Amino acid sequence: MAQTSPKKQDPKLRIKLKSYDLKMLEAAITKILWLLVKSWATVKWPIPLPKKIKKYTVIKSHFVYKDWREQFERITYTRLIDVVETWSKTVEYLQNLSVPVGISVEVKVY
Repeated sequence: MAQTSPKKQDPKLRIKLKSYDLKMLEAAITKILWLLVKSWATVKWPIPLPKKIKKYTVIKSHFVYKDWREQFERITYTRLIDVVETWSKTVEYLQNLSVPVGISVEVKVY
C-alpha cells in the first residue's frame, strides 16, 4: 500500500501561551514544538513577549500601624509561536494536544 503525502493547507496559525510558572510554560512549548515539527509544519520559534508584573500592596495592621505594609507580585509569562505553513496533520495534532492546567492557550487562524 502506497503512503500518501500530507496535504499542504493555506491558513497560518498564531499560538499564544500564558502562564504564571515559567517551567511549566517551557515544558508546554517543547511539547507543542515537537508536535509541530512532527507534522511537518514550518514554525517561527517561540517569541518571548515582555512579562507582566502585577503588584499588590496590603496593610499588615488595620488600626494603629498603618505604615506597615506588605507587597506581593504576580508575574505572567507569555510566549508566541507562529506557524507559517500548516499541513493536514498539523490541525489534527493540535486538537488532540493536552497541556497542564496552569497554562492558557490561544490559537488564532489568520
